Amino acid sequence: WAGIEDHLSTNDEGKTKGSAEDIDTLLVFAGLFSAILTAFVVQTYQMLQPDTQDTTNQLLAYNSQLLSHGHTYPGTDYHIPPTLNMTMTSVLESQPFSPSASARWINVLLFTSLVLSLAAALFGILAKQWIREYMLWNSPLATPRENVMVRQMRFEDWESWNVDATIAAVPALLEIAMVLFLIGMVILLWTLDDIVAIILTVVVSAFLLTVSAFTILPVLFL
Repeated sequence: WAGIEDHLSTNDEGKTKGSAEDIDTLLVFAGLFSAILTAFVVQTYQMLQPDTQDTTNQLLAYNSQLLSHGHTYPGTDYHIPPTLNMTMTSVLESQPFSPSASARWINVLLFTSLVLSLAAALFGILAKQWIREYMLWNSPLATPRENVMVRQMRFEDWESWNVDATIAAVPALLEIAMVLFLIGMVILLWTLDDIVAIILTVVVSAFLLTVSAFTILPVLFL
């Protein structure tokens, strides 16, 4: 039993060590990526709200016109011409704000990317906890036979809970989040400047095609 215990311990340490190191790297990337996404989201979510600055500018322009066109009569205040009165009414009774389709798509993509990045970080933390608990089977206070039996129980639970798939989901979620972020960034650039948008569209398309090729080709030819 002692030999079996040593063999299983060495095998598990080699398997879990690589997974733990990969998760650590992915957690660092997820943290940095989430910080970048947050910086974008803080700016883009404002596209879903009415721009109060526009209304303020309209009111200031109306006030300027009122002062320049107003007439003073004895015993009365300023007289508001009918045209300016209609302008004021149109400003105060403007149509309800509705964000553009591009603004909605940008925020959907960026917020979804942020959620997936945070989900990847959460799954990574859970996987680290599972790995740590799994490796506690080799107790110095128990006999080798008892340790092997405990290890077998935890190994069966590991397989039944499909922990390997959860660990594999961490990089997959980050990859999807990255793709959504790049698409949202390209759409945002198309609303700002066509030249920059064209260049970045070409770069992002080439990058995504390369990643897709490296992802799909090994599956087809292996």
